[in-house]
Amino acid sequence: MKKNNILQVFSSSFWGGGELYVYDLSKRLIEDHHKVICISKKSRIITDKLESANIPYYNLPLCGVFDLFSALKISKIIREESIDIIHVHNFKTLFPIVYAKIISKKKPKIILSRHLIKMAKNNPLYNFLYSKIDKIIFVSNMAREEFFLSNPRIEKSKTLVIHNSIKPKEKHNYTFNIKEEYNINNDALLVTFTGRIVPDKGVDILIKAFSKLKSKNTYLIIAGSGQEEYLNELNKLVVDNNLTSRVMFLGFVGDIKSVINQSDIGVFPSVWREPFGLSIIEFMQEGKAVITTNNGAQKEYIINNETGILVEPGNVEQLSNSLETLINNKQLREEIGQKGKIYFEKELSYEQFYKKIISTYNI
Repeated sequence: MKKNNILQVFSSSFWGGGELYVYDLSKRLIEDHHKVICISKKSRIITDKLESANIPYYNLPLCGVFDLFSALKISKIIREESIDIIHVHNFKTLFPIVYAKIISKKKPKIILSRHLIKMAKNNPLYNFLYSKIDKIIFVSNMAREEFFLSNPRIEKSKTLVIHNSIKPKEKHNYTFNIKEEYNINNDALLVTFTGRIVPDKGVDILIKAFSKLKSKNTYLIIAGSGQEEYLNELNKLVVDNNLTSRVMFLGFVGDIKSVINQSDIGVFPSVWREPFGLSIIEFMQEGKAVITTNNGAQKEYIINNETGILVEPGNVEQLSNSLETLINNKQLREEIGQKGKIYFEKELSYEQFYKKIISTYNI
């Protein structure tokens, strides 16, 4: 296998599914003896992650079409590090990358991963970008179909779909025990949301649905950081529904595997169209039943009532009823969890994902 010198370019300064995608891929490439250098905006959390994994990195502005400063810096990196591949994760970030390639007078391949469901921009500036890309990787079929609705000037043959995946987690002891930490009795069930706590993720819908449950021996765990204004709104919702003893906000959790393994049901009630939900497949990987919405790419890997349960976005009653069904039917809960795990291992394993990425690099 050819060993490449690769630039991985983060698309934002916060930590989410896209950033985990880049981080895990960078680590795996290094394990496989490729040379990887990361470029990101200045971000404490991304810097901490990269330093903990001994991944070399540069912090640059990456601020779009007029960012000649980043372009000059990246062109120097391309020359000095003999870069073969530049893997970018945001269209806006492509501008300094394309300029850098031209300035460097070298010919690294430019690969873009598209992590959004959004129509392509169709104007001379973006058509220029499309002409400089070697491949676009879409994380779902829905993302690719939406992109081409605006008829951008790029051949479909330059695009492909590679569903996201997550690396297998090493087994280890929990960093903390949720039930001990929050004085929850051992036979209680834990319903869990993990991810960024922003309005798009529909956590308010989840709390409203949870408030309607007849079962009182069930607790809602919300793990993740988010917007302060929205968190205040959620806390008020918890208080107004007399749920303060049954809803726990954990904040950002570094060892999310601990939370998943202690959970009984994962719930992801996104009201926006998810391009591909990494949090969902984290639960599937561990054999946990999941409930999520049917308005995004979830339909590409969730078979309703088999590998998970799909509900309409914003439908409090339907979400509450689906939760009640899984809470009251342990056999169904475990069957859905196991079918989800089997599907993940067969169709979404990290090895399959990684081989497809490497194949794309070597076009």
